Amino acid sequence: MGSLLEDPLGVAERLDQFLGPSIYTWGELQAILNILFTAEERNMIRRAGMRIWDSQHAQGPLADTKWPLQDPNWNQQQQDHRINMQDLRGIIVQGIREAVPRGQNINKAFNERQKKEETPTDWLERLRKNLQMYSGLDPETPLGQALLKTQLVAKSWEDIRKKLEKLDNWQDRDLDELLREAQKVYVRRDEESHKRQVRMMVAAVRETRRIDAPPKTSQVAQRNGEGFPR
Repeated sequence: MGSLLEDPLGVAERLDQFLGPSIYTWGELQAILNILFTAEERNMIRRAGMRIWDSQHAQGPLADTKWPLQDPNWNQQQQDHRINMQDLRGIIVQGIREAVPRGQNINKAFNERQKKEETPTDWLERLRKNLQMYSGLDPETPLGQALLKTQLVAKSWEDIRKKLEKLDNWQDRDLDELLREAQKVYVRRDEESHKRQVRMMVAAVRETRRIDAPPKTSQVAQRNGEGFPR
């Protein structure tokens, strides 16, 4: 289907085409969402879809009744239940379209990558500032956290990115947990670099001592002609 954060309009269109003209139960739609999206993305979709529904239906019914958290056991044989199923599908598709703010500012906010010597903490802070500066989004909102999480993984330095991508279900992990894992890689890399520098310094000192060391007695004797038959 594609990435919700990178192409919400495309994902919404493809899902709408995939669903086709059929009518789906609450359970079937939830199962599809669980397969396609992370928990955070599903929450983003639900909030956006319900917000739009309520703004378009000021006289009711409320979005909570159209997208309940528990299975309402709608029956396809009942017309009002079929209407609820169709409305839920529409709320989901619209929620996908509107889950992520549109415009070039989001792209500008994340048009950078982590520098090799930049700590993960500094890198994440730079992402936070860019998000606020260029998009106006609050980094602490669920949407802000989801965007930061995706960029932290995708745009980190290569060794950190590979480590984070290997984590099971990294999309569902807290941002702080991903930051801790990134920090481990950075510290290990720094320690290995320090060890290499120490080994190089030790080797250089040994080489200097070898060159500056006074010749052994046997070597001096040989230079003076001693120890050789005349």
